[in-house]
Amino acid sequence: MLDVSYKAKVIDAAKRRIPADVLAATSDEYTLANLAHRPTMELIKGMVALSAVSSDTVMANGGQLLDCLSALVAHLSDLQLDEGLFCGGDNLVSPPDSGFTINDLCLAMELVGLDRCSPEVMAVVKEPLMSIARKAAPAMLVGGIHTPNHRWEISSALVGLGVLLDDKRLIERAHQWLAEHIDIQSDGLYSERSPNYAAHVSNPCLIAMARRLRREDFLDIVNKSLKANALLMQPDGTLETMQSRRQDQFESYDPEPFLSQARLLANVKADADVVAFAHELSERDIDDPARHLTELLIDERVCAVLPQVADGRDVGRDAGPRIVDFLDTKMSRALWFDDTAHPLRTATVYAGSDFDATYRVASGLANNASLMDYHTRELGVTTLRLAPDFFDIGPLRPTAIRRTGMRWTAEESRTSGYYQPLEEEYIQGDGRYPMTYEGRFFAQMSFDKRHRDEMTLRSTVDVELSDDGFTVRVHFDGPRTTFACVVGLVGDDLRIDAGVEFDGSMWAARVGSPVIAQAGDTRLTLTHDEEAGTAPTAYDPGETVTFVGGGPRIVGTPVKFSGVTSSDFVLTARFEPMAR
Repeated sequence: MLDVSYKAKVIDAAKRRIPADVLAATSDEYTLANLAHRPTMELIKGMVALSAVSSDTVMANGGQLLDCLSALVAHLSDLQLDEGLFCGGDNLVSPPDSGFTINDLCLAMELVGLDRCSPEVMAVVKEPLMSIARKAAPAMLVGGIHTPNHRWEISSALVGLGVLLDDKRLIERAHQWLAEHIDIQSDGLYSERSPNYAAHVSNPCLIAMARRLRREDFLDIVNKSLKANALLMQPDGTLETMQSRRQDQFESYDPEPFLSQARLLANVKADADVVAFAHELSERDIDDPARHLTELLIDERVCAVLPQVADGRDVGRDAGPRIVDFLDTKMSRALWFDDTAHPLRTATVYAGSDFDATYRVASGLANNASLMDYHTRELGVTTLRLAPDFFDIGPLRPTAIRRTGMRWTAEESRTSGYYQPLEEEYIQGDGRYPMTYEGRFFAQMSFDKRHRDEMTLRSTVDVELSDDGFTVRVHFDGPRTTFACVVGLVGDDLRIDAGVEFDGSMWAARVGSPVIAQAGDTRLTLTHDEEAGTAPTAYDPGETVTFVGGGPRIVGTPVKFSGVTSSDFVLTARFEPMAR
């Protein structure tokens, strides 16, 4: 059965947004000339979709929008390089970046092939887009990629071109990429663990290939991804991202791009979490109507009436939070739901950093040093980090967690030390030795040939979650040194009322005094137990960060606590509603 109200909502958003965007992009020659290939094709796709549901809108004002569409198509043709590809930012002559545009082109041509767009629009776009496709095909056939998700982006583009141009070689090349198998983890996150790339690349590409190749197993993978992302929902409607290996790991992520995917899979698979996710996203404003209108028109299951959220869904309304263990990602989440299956409070405990394996902070790695977060609808602790002053290695990044009920334990062991003279067989008469990596820095020292007198600091972090907050207990074994614990506080009109003083870089907690903050009608009290007389210490993000001029990248307002490793450190957070 058609969800009439949802379809009308998407069409209404498209009629308001797409013409405005097209007119703005073509308002003058300079603006159009600076429009990159991907947004250009997105606007063309939007106009094709809009013409399928409201040709009057496209032809209004004497066909002004049709003239704009013609200008966009000509501009896209001009942007195509002689090699048949496009440039994307610093990615020159780029097959994967071209794949994004080609995928949208194939979607637009799929609509044209369904005879759903107006004849006037077909006359403007059909032959020029076919010409672009024919010119791109040879380069896409042999093109390479950079990142895990690019494999599915370029595979989808190859399949789309193969169907559009009736060229089996393109589809065979796609199968060569697909033979590597989709990088979905057992916990439902792709290997990049990024909501952004799941929403914009992997999921839509798998959906397109499922349709064109009749690969229903691809929909199973998308459903698994959607279920996982549904369980990353925060009380403010964004998704948890600390686990990501991509740029979004320090940002909140609006899940609106998952909308059509969630509606499709909710109607195909009826998984309770995906159904609830689809209902949640369907109630929001339509931010990208060109995307969602196109997907609705291509597969009408997107706009079918959604199943109801199952009455028996384990939302934890009466029995406490629902605990979800993302085992491959080394992350656990606790979610407290209201009676509409929307999270009231969430907490995340995390030990999935890639730092221990690489000793690098770099693109493509999980770099976020957060050990946990805890969010309510008005006020939250968006990160908690612990940084011992130990050979400038930086904050703790445990690599495993274990859970017993509502208590999590994470452990980390870090080792550095001092090197002895080289043995005679490794001594070079000219004093020139290979450049080697010590774990913190490089030097011409043949570190790998030297004996090291090792110094080790072991850390045990216990996190106990409750309905009104959390308690963190930290124990160290090893040399006595100072450490800093930093929490990031977030909330609308956040105010810190007591227990802090500014130390020149951030708010520092006073020893023996609780920190009290509030936002909206919620108050947070942070009590801390550390060794008496502890002097404030700086938070050290580590030499790998500071050497290149980087900083701690703490989301929210940071509050710092100081301690020494010779004593256990206890931090307790309690959230409570304020009396009106």
